[in-house]
Formats: sequence, structure tokens, C-alpha cells
Amino acid sequence: MATLKWRPQALNDLEAIEAYYEEIAPEYASHLIQEILEQAGQLEAFPRMGRIVPEVGDDAIRELIYRDYRIIYVVDADDTEIDVLTVVHSSQHLGSLNSDGS
Repeated sequence: MATLKWRPQALNDLEAIEAYYEEIAPEYASHLIQEILEQAGQLEAFPRMGRIVPEVGDDAIRELIYRDYRIIYVVDADDTEIDVLTVVHSSQHLGSLNSDGS
């Protein structure tokens, strides 16, 4: 079983998503965040279940798609540690990203 960690950027992303939905659909905001956390939680058992991020092309940097969001993470070579790097809306440009989260 792998260890799942959330990088500060990913936690900030979740806060921003929740704040956005608090404004337009308060009853949905916490539900969506919980669902995103549950989706990412599956990585502990299946670290490479997500696809390789097409913009990056690095086998270690992968993503899960949940609704309109991309949960982007890096998995170590032994599949024992997973760091969630960011959570972005699928319409956003990803920019540059590598395994150190930059």
C-alpha cells in the first residue's frame, strides 16, 4: 500500500475549488471536495491507475480525471509514495510540470 501525500499547491487548489463552489452551489462544495479526496485515495492501492499526463510524457507523472478536474500526481519508482501535485480544471492550461512539482 502506497503513502499518499498532498503538496501545498494541491491543498491550495482544493481550497480554491471549494471557495468557488461555496459561492455558486454551497451544498455541493464540500461534496465535490470529498469526492476528489476519495478518488485520489484509490491511488494508495493502485498508484499507477491514472494515465500519463500527455503534456509531460513522464511515466512517473500521472493524472486521474474526476468530473471536470485533473488530479495530477507523481509516483516514485517503487510505487510506495504518491504526491498529489495539483488539482486543475480540465479547461486550464497545465503549463510546465515535473516530478518536483514545479
